[in-house]
Amino acid sequence: MKIIINAICIWLFVFSTCAQAITGKDKWVALIFDEGPSPDKTEPLLKRLESLEVTATFFPTGQEMERYPEQTQAIIQAGHQLGNHGYSHTNLSQMPLSSAKEEIKKTCRLLQSNGYTSKPMFLPPHGKMSDELGMLLSDHQFKIAHWDIDPTEQLQAGAQVAADYISQRAKDGSVVLLHPMSGQHHQVMEALPLITAQLRQKGFQFATLEQLTLMEAGDHLEPVERDSIN
Repeated sequence: MKIIINAICIWLFVFSTCAQAITGKDKWVALIFDEGPSPDKTEPLLKRLESLEVTATFFPTGQEMERYPEQTQAIIQAGHQLGNHGYSHTNLSQMPLSSAKEEIKKTCRLLQSNGYTSKPMFLPPHGKMSDELGMLLSDHQFKIAHWDIDPTEQLQAGAQVAADYISQRAKDGSVVLLHPMSGQHHQVMEALPLITAQLRQKGFQFATLEQLTLMEAGDHLEPVERDSIN
């Protein structure tokens, strides 16, 4: 029987991995963005991140990467991490394993065609996947990504409310999920300067999600190259 791994379980796995990997006295946090890329949203977001000196992690869908290769390249060239969020943003837990695997493989091939050679972390669409898919990803050494802070509701109440919410809950190794490629683009753009300022005031630095899991002592950050799913 297919067992659904809910978002809390996924997060517990990722957070424990991050917490074990982070050493030293510095505090680190990752911002992750799902869906996209989008021709009218990607460039403004990249410019905002550049002005704030923040490196983030993007989880685009395969079909949008295929549709907007220039925006995909812009994310890579700006130095941000890319991850795999499936091809169609469909709930993979409701698919046959062969179909879910093909969604991930197709997205990996698109990432590779854009020159992104390291094995991407995988963010399950809607935060759900089957136990069979989890075993498959584990067999192929994929890391499952998720978040512990989601200010979606707070952003509806205003940028300052969202920034306060994140600042109050952030801890060393926290992962903040934002949706600038969909309906909350303007809210996220307005909130980012407040979010980054308040986190920096509390002593946080920004890293990619991959860097959180690879971090060694001090500020030594370095990516690892891996093969893709077969």
